[in-house]
Amino acid sequence: MSDFFNRYLNNQCSEEDFNRFLDLFLQEEKIDELEQRMHSDWNNRPEANAVPDLTPVLHEIHYQINKTDKKPTGKRSLVWYITRIAAILVLPLALALFYQWGAHSSETKFTQTVSTPLASRSSFELPDGSKVWLNAGSTISFPNRFGKNARVVKLIGQAYFDVKKDKIPFKVETKSFAVKVLGTAFDVFAYPGENAEVTLERGKVQIETITNAVTDLDPGQQAIINKQDGQVEKRSIDSKAFVAWKDNRLTFVEEPLERVVLCLERWFDVSIDIEDATIKNLKVNGTIEYETISEVLNLLQITAPINYTYDKDKQIFKIRSKQ
Repeated sequence: MSDFFNRYLNNQCSEEDFNRFLDLFLQEEKIDELEQRMHSDWNNRPEANAVPDLTPVLHEIHYQINKTDKKPTGKRSLVWYITRIAAILVLPLALALFYQWGAHSSETKFTQTVSTPLASRSSFELPDGSKVWLNAGSTISFPNRFGKNARVVKLIGQAYFDVKKDKIPFKVETKSFAVKVLGTAFDVFAYPGENAEVTLERGKVQIETITNAVTDLDPGQQAIINKQDGQVEKRSIDSKAFVAWKDNRLTFVEEPLERVVLCLERWFDVSIDIEDATIKNLKVNGTIEYETISEVLNLLQITAPINYTYDKDKQIFKIRSKQ
């Protein structure tokens, strides 16, 4: 593994080297060793100070490979294995390109992307020291260093931001609106196909939609952006219920069953079908922390007028009215 990437670039990588590399990457218990060897290899280079932090690249590849934790069987096993190998083969090339790019100048600016698969959450710091919690099925992009005029990140999905106070404005851009702040803590919910939400815990934020509507929020307030017309509705709420997910808890307060189901699908990486349209707006209250999806649906079945079944062939939960 020593100086592996240099030999790979010069077409001097032996079969033994490459097999050892694959062995490290395929075995979960050896991931720490892989990362240590990668960092050691990069840090020992003369140009190490000019090389960008490649941790996000490694994390992204881990996420893509491990998104599906179900072991394949039968005819699917070969496709599954080839897919994993293909992802692995991309790693040396991707790292090599980043190395060649970053080696030219320490001033090189590039975009980093972090994604969380379903049934997963992550937290990390942005280049300015601001903290981010990223919910399941979400993606955030940001530069390796922010500019002098703005700190801009782009979000698809849901994230909680604890922004480091600075005279340079911080901005979260989504497909249909943007949130501007200087230093504050807030949650942005912006999954495709759903009404978006911005929930403020402390500080102050300003929301600007693609229709140029501007809305200011104070602590304990939430803005709901309609997915159809972009109209903004502002209301007072208990912000703790809407940001509990970052502490691995899902809290529902008078939430319609249809939206609860969408949250559960992302939280547990499952498919759930509401077969009876009359119960889609059924209000749900409760908190989920350590329960499995079966335990959650059992509780719903006890406390609400619904029944559920599981279709093993289609691997989907089905919910219908008891009546």
